[in-house]
Formats: sequence, structure tokens, C-alpha cells
Amino acid sequence: MSPADRAALLLSYAHGPAQLREIVAGLSAEALDFRPAPAAWTIREVVVHLAEAELHGYLRARFAMAQEGVTILPFDQDAWVASFAGADQPLEEVLDLFRLLRELLARQLRALPEPAWSRSVRHPELEAPLILEALLARYENHLKVHLAQIARTHRAWQGQGG
Repeated sequence: MSPADRAALLLSYAHGPAQLREIVAGLSAEALDFRPAPAAWTIREVVVHLAEAELHGYLRARFAMAQEGVTILPFDQDAWVASFAGADQPLEEVLDLFRLLRELLARQLRALPEPAWSRSVRHPELEAPLILEALLARYENHLKVHLAQIARTHRAWQGQGG
């Protein structure tokens, strides 16, 4: 990835918290906690998942920067979501956590020298190492996937008479 492409990706990554906050702004508790199917996540659960995944992403990137080559822990997102009462999670705090993690990591990534972008970690479920710039792209895409999921869930809630 060229430095210009990476800078654009980093800028998009840094704008993620505003996008997430915007898509959930003004949603009622009923909309946030609507479950479109028995095994599907609510919007609130998706937002909590994004913050928790971002915490993992932050740590993975920091390991790549500080302890290159270390094996990171995988996490079972479904088990994490099932292990808390989603409706009890304060949305503002979760959004703040997501924002703070992204701001902190974006600031650290902007300061990296060019050679540091090729540093990596090992994921036990993947054959190839995860390179730092690929981690950034992975977490940027992760948010996009879940923003689309939030929009679909909101439309389903509206279709149910919400």
C-alpha cells in the first residue's frame, strides 16, 4: 500500500466514530433493542461489539508496534455478545469507548515511520502474519460491514411498525 493510500485509509478510519454516532443518533430504545431474528444482534449489541472488537484491534496493532511477531488471542464474538445483557449497556459510554480507542490508535499510527507499517502479529487461526497496515484495513472494513447491518436492522424495525 502506498503512503498516500495508507493516509486515506487512516483518515477514513479516524472518521469511523462520527459515522457510528450518526447512524444511531436519535434511535429510540425500542429501535436499539429490536432483534430482527432470534439469532440476530440488536443495534445496541452491534455497537457494543464494535467497541469490543476495536479494543482487540487496538491491542493487536499495539502488539505489532511493540512486540512484533507475537501471537495474539482470537476472540469469539458471539460468545462475547452472549455474555452480557445488551440492553443494559449504556450506549453513550460504548460510543465514547469506540471513539477514544480509534483516536488513540490513529494518533499513534500517524506517527509511525514508514518501515513500521510492515510489522506484524500472528493470529492462530490464520496462516499468514497480520501486517499492521492490513490490520488497519481490516478494522476499517469491519465498521463498514456493521454500519450496513445497523441500517438493515433499523429498516426491519421500521417495517415492523417501529
